[in-house]
Amino acid sequence: MEPGRHGQPDTFSMLTVLDEDVVVIRMFGDLDLGSAHSLRACLAEAVGLRTPPRIVIDAEGLKFCDSTGLSVLMGAVTAVRAADGRLALSGAHGRFARMLRITGLDAELPIHDSVIAAAAYLSAPGD
Repeated sequence: MEPGRHGQPDTFSMLTVLDEDVVVIRMFGDLDLGSAHSLRACLAEAVGLRTPPRIVIDAEGLKFCDSTGLSVLMGAVTAVRAADGRLALSGAHGRFARMLRITGLDAELPIHDSVIAAAAYLSAPGD
């Protein structure tokens, strides 16, 4: 049986892609207490891939995110800024986008409709 089908819980996976000077982390499935450590480790590695780091976190394939996942994203904002980098989010939708607005994280983590728009934002001259 395929994971995430027929009543089985979704798992969490990521795909990291280097797109010129931008690191793109595509998330799939459920970001929760059980999977947050994977994203945290991936983000820590991504910060060191380019100097200064420019990272797009693509949430298009994200099905669920709990408070632990939001905490990882808040930590990523801090870590990337400490490295004089920039971070953006793409593909936030539904309940996840609503959680970002309610917590105010959308003010700290710019949200874009697509990876292309987020990468262009990060590649533009800084604020």
